[in-house]
Amino acid sequence: MESAFDTVVSHTPRFTLAAKRGDTWAAVEGIRLSDADAPDAIAEVRAFLEESDTHIASWWLTERTTPVDAEERLLAAGLDRIDGDYLIDGMLTTAATAPGPPDVEARAVATVEEHVEARRLQYEGFGTSSERRRTDEALAAEFGHTANVVYAAWVDGRMAGAAAAAFANCGVLLIGGTTLPWARGRGAYRALVRARWDDAVARGTPALATGAGAMSAPILTRLGFEKVLQFRRLESHR
Repeated sequence: MESAFDTVVSHTPRFTLAAKRGDTWAAVEGIRLSDADAPDAIAEVRAFLEESDTHIASWWLTERTTPVDAEERLLAAGLDRIDGDYLIDGMLTTAATAPGPPDVEARAVATVEEHVEARRLQYEGFGTSSERRRTDEALAAEFGHTANVVYAAWVDGRMAGAAAAAFANCGVLLIGGTTLPWARGRGAYRALVRARWDDAVARGTPALATGAGAMSAPILTRLGFEKVLQFRRLESHR
């Protein structure tokens, strides 16, 4: 098991596990199980959640997941399927996206206070329950010590949206973009995408990838993203 900043990564024969230590979510990717693996695999992920002090594991299944009936086996062994958060489009663009409106400012957060406000906005935007939210003190401690970069968008001088980005050698993964209800339809989400595109270009990695649900996929399609695969998301808990 490796740790880079607060990111914990574990590579096993069954899958790759990744999480931000002390956060809510962990990811289970590259799933390659044998026919009888499901119960042991779930136990292994539960141990990883304990180790990384996270609470919910998202299992990302694709057409490459094995065996072919892995989803049925995992559901029978205790995983949950959340119908409103089950089919996720994997989307990609290598072209510049449209800029946000001129009256919307979007950029990486620059201070501890902005970081905490943006992370709290994400909790609100995604309806994260109170028991799964980190304290303001824990959020403040993240600033400058996380692998991901947090962004925010301001409308009429108020923080209206937030998102994050994971930068890699081949491009940028867009994470956790959300806009508060009062500001929806005013371009904050579009501005957040463009801000991360501009930073990707500045780093010499002009490519954006993301997993998009039913709300964000239509916006990203209009911005030029193409669907390249579809995930089926299951989840397990500590």
